Amino acid sequence: MKFDKNYLAAIIISIIMILVAFIGPKIYSNEAFFFNIIILTTVALGLNIIYGLTGYLPFGYMVFFGMGAYGVYIGIRLGLMPIEAFVFGFILDLVLALVLLPLFRLKSHYFAIATLAAFEGIYYLVQSPDLSKFTNGALGASLVTIYNPNLTYIIATVFLVFVILLTSWIKSSRFGLSLRAIRDSVISAYLDGVNVPITRGTAWIISAMIASVAGALYGWYSSFFYPETVFALTLGVYIIAFVLFGGLGTIIGPIIGTVILYSIYQYFNISYTYYVQLFFGILLILLILFLPGGIAQIIKKFFKRSMP
Repeated sequence: MKFDKNYLAAIIISIIMILVAFIGPKIYSNEAFFFNIIILTTVALGLNIIYGLTGYLPFGYMVFFGMGAYGVYIGIRLGLMPIEAFVFGFILDLVLALVLLPLFRLKSHYFAIATLAAFEGIYYLVQSPDLSKFTNGALGASLVTIYNPNLTYIIATVFLVFVILLTSWIKSSRFGLSLRAIRDSVISAYLDGVNVPITRGTAWIISAMIASVAGALYGWYSSFFYPETVFALTLGVYIIAFVLFGGLGTIIGPIIGTVILYSIYQYFNISYTYYVQLFFGILLILLILFLPGGIAQIIKKFFKRSMP
């Protein structure tokens, strides 16, 4: 019954997001705004799988987003067909995720810092003049030859729905139970018979691939981007804020967090550009200190009090 309720909730959430994606631009004539919400929500849900369900916070998570975008570009420069280029980018990120698996030997903040170091290393490699033959270096990457914003928008929406349903399945499955056991205590998970390295590694790869596809779709939609655009450290901080604000380990939390905070971000970025990072920095501190469960925590308390 628990699985049915979670799955039904995921379907309802998916329908709402589809309505927002296709009706929103008709009300507020800014399709790019809604596309960014779709992509950022997808990335937040991806981060939620490894951070919210497993308890490992990768500060360098956006490395998969950036490599997803640049993987497609490199594939196109190598003469691959568009579909082949997307598969090539996906494989690049998969290899990167596998290479970074040993980082899980590190604990807590050491793991977070190590992923950040990997993020910085890949970023400097991408913009390095030595690899400009493939990445075009700091001059930016262009996907104008395959530009198709309408198709990209539809695919991004479908992929978001897929990620919502996938998250619902993971949470309700034995696999999700194992992830939560790892989050509570790795030692206890071992004693309960959980194969921690494989379970944790699988969650890591799923999370990485979600960010990879989201990055590829972002690059395809924007058609032109720079290394600092898709490898933005501040963007990674915002994604963490979205997940924390909405509620770690929930389905609805990252979605609510992204919609609300990205809307606030857009307002601040237009009217108070210099205070955006300050706002999100203070918000993160307050969330960690006073509301670690996010908005989801408040909702749960409200419904518990309302129940007879």
